Amino acid sequence: MRDVKKVIEGMKQETIREITKKNARPEAQLAWYWSYIGSLDMAQQLGLINDTRRQQLYREMDRFKPKYKVQAVEETKPTHLAAAEMGAEGNYNQIDGIINNEAPKPSLRDALRQYQEEAGKSQAGDVPPDSSRDPER
Repeated sequence: MRDVKKVIEGMKQETIREITKKNARPEAQLAWYWSYIGSLDMAQQLGLINDTRRQQLYREMDRFKPKYKVQAVEETKPTHLAAAEMGAEGNYNQIDGIINNEAPKPSLRDALRQYQEEAGKSQAGDVPPDSSRDPER
């Protein structure tokens, strides 16, 4: 049990040192703080420390907790779908909760009709549709 105490004390000192560095970025300070807190949670879950000790270590570190708050990049509240999409999205220009959505492509039938209409107009007049060559069949 003494080794666990040494390890936790070492993590605590390193965390305090990194949080109180003169030029430490606020994001880094926050990351160090929460990494330490997470380590305490893990130690308690593994049975290396009890909950009372974990709470005591929390309180000891409380005065070093950074005041920095993480701001959301988007104005809207992210959803679980958007989070899943960020991990799998092929194009980041549409983070909207739908994975790999792109602008709809025209169907072949629509493209064929458009080409037929353009071809008919370019021949100085509309070409009546030929019933024997129905593109929908």
